[in-house]
Amino acid sequence: MNNRATVALFGLAVSLTAAPGSQIDDPEAFVRDVYRRFAASGRQYTPPDDIYTPRLKALFVRDEQWAKGEVGCLDFIFWVNGQDYELKNVRVSVRQVAGHPDRRIVIAKFLNSGEPQEINFDFQSTGGKWLLDDARSVRAGSTERWTLSKLLMCPH
Repeated sequence: MNNRATVALFGLAVSLTAAPGSQIDDPEAFVRDVYRRFAASGRQYTPPDDIYTPRLKALFVRDEQWAKGEVGCLDFIFWVNGQDYELKNVRVSVRQVAGHPDRRIVIAKFLNSGEPQEINFDFQSTGGKWLLDDARSVRAGSTERWTLSKLLMCPH
């Protein structure tokens, strides 16, 4: 078999076995599933990274390039608001954004290692699919409030 045939065959095999991209049809159900997987994984779960709007994805790419394999601006798992997690009492709900049928805020409330957390996920419908546009820790009375996009814009 010549090199071109080998390359073509390899490309076909990769395209047939490649996992399809994530499709979020229901942001609330998606977030609920992410937390279910975190709770069941024993620290082995990594949420998909093809779920971000172009704006948020660009910030992740910028941070990854700057970090050059080291820890970048984000030094914790934003989904659980910590480096480690032991999740309990996870509750997920959704809120419409008045005047914006293409936006949803999914609210996750839970205990992580006994500490109450609340993270709001901003989803935007783009091209017929839902993408994560930002996330915020908003626990009342907490000094650990953050917005994901702002964390990713740390000075490099």
